[in-house]
Amino acid sequence: MSRHIDQLTSSRQTVGMRKDDHPADVEALLLDPNSQIRASQDESACGEGAWAGGAEAVEGHLHRVVAALNRVPALVVEHAEFEHYGSGYASFVDVLLTRRDGSARRVDADGYTTTEGFSVVLCRLARIACILSPAERSHHPDGRGYYSLPWLDAVTEIPIPGWEKGCEQISQVLERYRITLVGPHILSRPALPHLKIDTNLGDGPHYSIFDVWFHWMD
Repeated sequence: MSRHIDQLTSSRQTVGMRKDDHPADVEALLLDPNSQIRASQDESACGEGAWAGGAEAVEGHLHRVVAALNRVPALVVEHAEFEHYGSGYASFVDVLLTRRDGSARRVDADGYTTTEGFSVVLCRLARIACILSPAERSHHPDGRGYYSLPWLDAVTEIPIPGWEKGCEQISQVLERYRITLVGPHILSRPALPHLKIDTNLGDGPHYSIFDVWFHWMD
């Protein structure tokens, strides 16, 4: 599987703030030792909104967020992975977005349909998300296929060149649902020393803040 990631920052964050900056309360939550320990154990570290209502409330809320993302004019949701990639546990929902006009989708000579775009990765443990770019998904009529997985090195800033209008629309949706986009400046920082995280997406034993909040173990 290819490993791609992309990062987005909401319009609220980019106005009057330094690039890749974050509200102080969000940064404090992500770096807080107790919150990191809870998140590493797949426990919610946020006591606000749907996150105060337990896992079922969070899932319902994220389904509504994905539905809203699917309604933006420039983009369409190609796939939203709520099923933990079929096994294990993912601390996030991986949402691949592509152009609504179909111009980023192609059918190859070998029969594969490949869709290119970027992913919005919605955290299940707190009101945060990151963007992965590039991202793609490919499938064959016989059931074969592959897809991008979240990876720290793919976390990026917005606007993504060539996707500016879509990025603006996505930012507005996430701001409306009070989800803060976080970027590589904070996600690349080291996690709490000696923290153990069960993840196929990191290169432990030294983990990053990304690994704390965005992890998956098959």
